[in-house]
Amino acid sequence: MILKAKERGNAPQLAKYLLSMRDNEHVELHEARGFVSDDLLEAFAEAEAISKGTKCKKHLFSMSLNPPEPE
Repeated sequence: MILKAKERGNAPQLAKYLLSMRDNEHVELHEARGFVSDDLLEAFAEAEAISKGTKCKKHLFSMSLNPPEPE
């Protein structure tokens, strides 16, 4: 299995990418905890707003999984 991870900023762009069926074979949001909204775009916008009150530039952590074909 190939794992790719990195720190990220630009929450709206990441949320749109994660929900894009064009780039992702399967998209499913199981749960969003600690946010006012259950919607990924709104939850990431909330995280972006909170980060603006700090000096943090990369407030998200993104990880991609690439499992073998039969998995």
